[in-house]
Amino acid sequence: MPKKSLQKKISNKLEKLDQLINKINEAQVINADEPETWDADTLYGLVENLKETLQLLEDEKSKQLDDFGESIILEEGLCSLVDSYHSEEEE
Repeated sequence: MPKKSLQKKISNKLEKLDQLINKINEAQVINADEPETWDADTLYGLVENLKETLQLLEDEKSKQLDDFGESIILEEGLCSLVDSYHSEEEE
């Protein structure tokens, strides 16, 4: 994949990651010693934001396998994109 294309994809995913981290940080209002801060909606929101964060970071894989028995990657996650970018840098 061309380096410019990798940079654009990484940049877009990093922006989304930043937004998700900000949402995740909102859960810091919950204090173990203050029951009035125990908000179920905040916790369920945290769960959804964490799931979305993991999806952003990890490759999205198909249930179908390729010729080598590996899952087919439908979309590369941020971790794989950054690995690819650094591999391009080394070449």
